[in-house]
This record gives sequence, structure tokens and C-alpha cells, in this order.
Amino acid sequence: MKTLPVCLVFLGVLCGCVTATKDSTGSPEVTTSVISTNASENSMIESDVPTSNLVKIGKVEVSRAGDIVVEILNVSKKPIKLWKDSNSWGAASWRVLLLRKGQTETFFQNPDQMFTVNTPTFNEIAAGARLEHKLDLNGGNWCGMGHCARHDERGFGGKKLSFEPNDTVVVIYDVPATQEARDNGVWYGVIAATANVQ
Repeated sequence: MKTLPVCLVFLGVLCGCVTATKDSTGSPEVTTSVISTNASENSMIESDVPTSNLVKIGKVEVSRAGDIVVEILNVSKKPIKLWKDSNSWGAASWRVLLLRKGQTETFFQNPDQMFTVNTPTFNEIAAGARLEHKLDLNGGNWCGMGHCARHDERGFGGKKLSFEPNDTVVVIYDVPATQEARDNGVWYGVIAATANVQ
């Protein structure tokens, strides 16, 4: 326990942000503070706050053939921009978890995609409006069941996914913060929703 104050002092010297003192009982007390003198560093930290609370997933409709229709809602009072999946900024942002009989199978859009033209394009959703987005897990460019499908391949290594009654499907939309998102005012964050297959 005597090494804790020594380590804290060492860290405090390195970054100038931690101090160690002893409280009235003689136990080490740690005080942490973050000090920045760089204004642009502070604004970058503020701009990196996810904007997840501006967008929600409304209803999720799952077909037994492996199709999922997701309703994305703009719950803010301003228009929201979402990347199109036809470019590298919007591709590979969807994940699907299939929960069946106590087992979990993970599906995600294939991150190894080629684009004929790769420009940062987006859809805009008006304030209070919604956008329907279709995920076809058997339609190519998805990974799952131990296989990553090409864009022109149906299913996963010759095997098509089908949902069964009582399956639970979790849909996750995960868009990282990038400089292009900041420059174009495009939404980023993580949202998710669950649906049960009937």
C-alpha cells in the first residue's frame, strides 16, 4: 500500500494531473484533475460527445427470410444527416445479434468492401421525421456463420440465414466519430433495438 502514493506522485509529475495526500485516518486520498490550456483540444473533446440521443431506432420488422426493416427516427428539432452505406464512412456500421435457444450468432456488414467512387455522401432526415432502412443479411457484404460474403454472393458460404419463431434479433447501428463526420455535420454514435420473431 505504501507504493500507491509513490506511483501517484510519479504519475502526477508525468502529467501534472494527479496528487496524493493522506486523509485524517492516514489512508492515501487521490485527487484527479484534468487541466488543458489548449482551446482547440477542449473544443475537440466537446465535439467528440456522441449524438446518440438525437436519433433512435423505432420499429424493427424481421422476416423469416433474413430481411430486417429498421425505422430510424430523428427525435431532435433539427435535420439530421446519416451516412449512406454506399461509401466507406457509412458502410459496415450495422451489426445484428441473433439469440436462439440460449446461443448467440453475430452478423456484421463486411468491412472489406470496394467502392467504385468513394465520396462522403449522406441522407438527411427532417426534424421529427423517419427513414426506413432495409438490412438483407442474405444479400451479400455480410459476415456471419463463420463466413464473410462478397457483394455478389447470396447467403453465407452457400447457406442462407432464416429466422425462426421465438428468435430474438438485436439490431445495432454503430457509426464512429470521424473528421469527415464533423466536417459534414453527420450524426455518429451507437443505437440499438430488439425484435422478437413471430
